[in-house]
Amino acid sequence: MLKTILDSKIWKLFCSLKLTIVLASAITLITIGGSLLIPFNPKTFAGIDSMPLGLWIEKVAVHDLAMTWWIPMAGGLVVLLGVNTLCCFTDWACHFRARWRKCGEYLIHIGFVLILGAYLWGSQAGFRSENNPFLVGQIKQLPQQGVSLKLEAFETVLNKSGRPIDMLNTLALYKGNQVIKRVQARTNHPLTWNGLVIIPASYGQTMRGGRYLPYSILTIDYDPGANLALAGGIAMGCGVILTLFSFYRKRTRGDHPDIA
Repeated sequence: MLKTILDSKIWKLFCSLKLTIVLASAITLITIGGSLLIPFNPKTFAGIDSMPLGLWIEKVAVHDLAMTWWIPMAGGLVVLLGVNTLCCFTDWACHFRARWRKCGEYLIHIGFVLILGAYLWGSQAGFRSENNPFLVGQIKQLPQQGVSLKLEAFETVLNKSGRPIDMLNTLALYKGNQVIKRVQARTNHPLTWNGLVIIPASYGQTMRGGRYLPYSILTIDYDPGANLALAGGIAMGCGVILTLFSFYRKRTRGDHPDIA
């Protein structure tokens, strides 16, 4: 049964290098052409980075298909490229004894598939919440993760001229009454936990009880596919190292493989 599938024309098509080239070329042309529309349609594309892509397509893209059709089309082609890559990896695995020397190349293949799967997972199940104001002591429930976030302390760092150069946020995650993580988050140093990323974005002041109180503005991101993407990145990195090692090893033996 397996041999019949591996010898079928459909399987060979999905494992074809020609299909890879056609899909990659089509994705490149569509995304380059479509991206030229973005600067001229800021209202349509302004929020594309402020929410998961799946949610953006559902809420924004479907209402302006004349400008956004290329994004779901390119996404569909990328998924097909992922299927093509997975089929190539599966075909290699089924002939491992004869092709084991190409481990590096196929680690790159499976790494790409893992990263693509992680992105699709995150775009459907993840979220991004911007402009969340927190006063010191304020708690916000994050029900999707079953935890709560508390700002325990906040301080701005000023330079000699009085301009702000950093924001120090002591953030704590609670599960019930138990602290599961506490960090001092600042610019480019967010709180991270199980795919959750809390980023200090800005700050402001509000009047309370006749005096001004500072508050922090946080961006809350959740990407359930983060660990899967990390595994994919590691696989691709190892694949690149093995491929380069194999290439230069052949060179030292006088074997000069073509670079294609």
